[in-house]
Amino acid sequence: MKINVKDLSFMALYVALSLVLAYVSEMVPFLKMPSGGSIELSLIAVYAASYHLGWKKGLAVGLLWWFVSLLFGMGTWYLNPIQYSLDYIIPAAVCGMASLFPRIGKISNVYVGMLITMSIRFIAQVISGVYYWPANEVAGSMGAWVYSLSYNFGYNFVTLIIAAIIIPILIKRLNSDRFKFVGVRES
Repeated sequence: MKINVKDLSFMALYVALSLVLAYVSEMVPFLKMPSGGSIELSLIAVYAASYHLGWKKGLAVGLLWWFVSLLFGMGTWYLNPIQYSLDYIIPAAVCGMASLFPRIGKISNVYVGMLITMSIRFIAQVISGVYYWPANEVAGSMGAWVYSLSYNFGYNFVTLIIAAIIIPILIKRLNSDRFKFVGVRES
């Protein structure tokens, strides 16, 4: 992966923007779930980085967003390394790789990539919820699965809808000869 000063500057901008959006998500009460999790506005910056700079740099932005968020202590719950990976590292990394996925028929790779990466994020967080965060249930039980699926679906679905509205608008408005979105596949 070749990184020039311009790309490095954009990556830093996207990490900073994701931190600002994460801070907004933390401060707005109706965006937060009662037992952790929230509507992740910060993913808008991670998705934009992936489609603007490509999936490798998007992956780097996702991981840097996670790492800097960790340093600032933003919304992190730690029980053990597996739970932490399922709740934070894997979702941040996979969302940065959204531009890796191809278009399907007439459906843009922007929508396909966001749908697939949010699905992987959802699955990772559901598994974490089943085995590490069961509410009044035995870990791995049917009740834990039902609770984790319903709890994680709400905020992940809303995050996907918000991203699916904002990212295509950003791409359409900003895509030009000077600001090329290399991760968007036209055909």
